[in-house]
Amino acid sequence: MNPPVKVVVMGVAGAGKSTVAERLADRLGARYLDADAAHPAANVAKMARGEALTDDDRWPWLARLRQELRADGPVVVTCSALKRRYRDMLRHATGTRFVFLDLDEAAAFERVSARPGHFMGPGMVASQFAALERPSPDETDVAIVDAGRSVDAVVDAATLAIGHTRPGLPIAPLIADGDIDRCVSADDVATHIATLVERIAAGGARRVLLVPPDHTRLYSGAGVITAELFERLTANGVDVGVLPALGTHTPMSPQDVALMFASRIPFEQVRVHRWRDGLATLGEISAAEVSVLSGGSFELPIPVALDEVLVDGWDLVVSIGQVLPHEVIGMANFTKNLVIGLGGAPTIHRSHFLGALAGMERLMGRVQSPVRDAVDAAFDRFVAHTVPVLWVLTVMEATDEGVVQRGLFVGEGGSMASGGAAYRAAATLAQHVNLDIVDEPFERVVCWLDPSEFRTTWLGNKAIYRTRMAMADGGELVVLAPGVHRFGEDDQIDALIRRHGYRGAQATLAALDSDPELAVNLSAAAHLIHGSSEGRFRIVYCTDPSSGGLSRDEVESVGFEWRLLDAEMARLGVDGSSTGGVRHDSQGTSFVHIPNPALGLWATSDRFASGDASGALPSSAADHG
Repeated sequence: MNPPVKVVVMGVAGAGKSTVAERLADRLGARYLDADAAHPAANVAKMARGEALTDDDRWPWLARLRQELRADGPVVVTCSALKRRYRDMLRHATGTRFVFLDLDEAAAFERVSARPGHFMGPGMVASQFAALERPSPDETDVAIVDAGRSVDAVVDAATLAIGHTRPGLPIAPLIADGDIDRCVSADDVATHIATLVERIAAGGARRVLLVPPDHTRLYSGAGVITAELFERLTANGVDVGVLPALGTHTPMSPQDVALMFASRIPFEQVRVHRWRDGLATLGEISAAEVSVLSGGSFELPIPVALDEVLVDGWDLVVSIGQVLPHEVIGMANFTKNLVIGLGGAPTIHRSHFLGALAGMERLMGRVQSPVRDAVDAAFDRFVAHTVPVLWVLTVMEATDEGVVQRGLFVGEGGSMASGGAAYRAAATLAQHVNLDIVDEPFERVVCWLDPSEFRTTWLGNKAIYRTRMAMADGGELVVLAPGVHRFGEDDQIDALIRRHGYRGAQATLAALDSDPELAVNLSAAAHLIHGSSEGRFRIVYCTDPSSGGLSRDEVESVGFEWRLLDAEMARLGVDGSSTGGVRHDSQGTSFVHIPNPALGLWATSDRFASGDASGALPSSAADHG
């Protein structure tokens, strides 16, 4: 079955967009949407006064049109789409094609003058042509049609031309080495890194910042890549900085650095991301655009505040990390590694709360999501032109023989450059190797948390996030947590988790009303919601208080059940060396063992296909934060 037609009829005022699009929609059996009707009232009033719209005026409008293009079924939308960056934003609706109605300025002025009372007056025509960036040859998804002919002739030409275009741009990753059965060896990785070092040297970069994940992505393959780049670039006389994308995580200890980078990067060379201070504010995603992304349930702007080290005059930033399902953004890495991983408190808090409003089930495992839209926009608008970025993206799979690297993808620039192509290729592969669709819900799941990675429930709750779409109603999730000794990654977040616990969406919303400290730490609120099963299944944390782990009272105080770790492991017959799959405990009862929940996503086919939103917040959440 062919995908439904998604067409944007574009051009300057007077080109005949509405008339042509309406007839074209009728011919194609598609829904018709006049973009003028999607403009907020403030935009219409501004144009009626003869004032040109700014980018800030257009972004929420374009976001709304992109949502219409993503809706099910064929659709034809009108939109001036005068600039390349506007068309690029609409291209994030996969499958979109454009019809450019080409008309000269004199004819456009004459047509607009003949329609009195329209908010787009003749005085705006000159500004439209001044803003117009004609489609370039690489925009192969755009059909150019002479709009100076009769309407019937234009519609005929547009119908024919659409058949000769293909959605998307002809952009590809700089390196694309991956497949579902591929094993990217250490030698393969070294060869690719040598190619990257040659490329960096050819570009003349003398100051390079490496941005890897921290030790909580121990099995990402990023540690070895970072160490190799560090050694090779340093040997070539390049001044190399290393700034792990901590987000809100605890800074790495000397032991963490040695473990993550195989003792090949000195601890003193590793900088610490300061997410509460030391920030540079580059811009913001407006409240109006956030409202569109959230379906009207969240109406605060998202500041783009990033670690000031990122914009400290580097010739190149190399972002290294793993693409896999993620509970906040859908698929981890790419622009998230910088915008969130090196983001400041307001950026992290509000983006995470946006994800909580959408509901994890609507996000996890998706290549695009409301949070991805926000993060990509933040990078494209405010970061891409500030510092050049090279993306090195891995795809890993947990197998019975261990973790295998399935892919390595490299690109540069923003979401509509080779960097975006690398991300989309990696994310598509990750959907195949990291997403486990199960036929029947799991009645009982046991997850092991490697103590070298997971020391808090802030991270350990990935056991909940990644299995929740596979858990049966009334089922039991057992989390074996030998290294978990606290809740939050910093004292403030830890105190908030202890104060409010994992008690579900409604309880968290009530807490936002009563606790000003939680209201300004929205990522903590999002985490509290994510960490609850909303009463659908039981969550049992197993710790060892005698070795500094969380006590029974602590675990039960936040709403989880507790069991003693050693006793539970003995009963289950699993430990850190156990492989995954169906196993049986000492009484012969079966369970599904997952050795590292952070490496995948498990879901029933119906829950994943429907985007079951049982974790989403009600629309009243717009009042919070």
